[in-house]
Amino acid sequence: MLRLANIVKDYISGDSTVHALKGVSISFRKNEFVSILGHSGCGKTTLLNIIGG
Repeated sequence: MLRLANIVKDYISGDSTVHALKGVSISFRKNEFVSILGHSGCGKTTLLNIIGG
């Protein structure tokens, strides 16, 4: 099983901070197929990059 708890990722963009992930918690069971859905810019790729290391 893979478990993520309260994941936070922020990026600094000029004078502002972009909150890519705010307190995301999720778990995946062994042999489970999942899909990550959401609108453009919601943090899907950021989440997958964190999972992948």
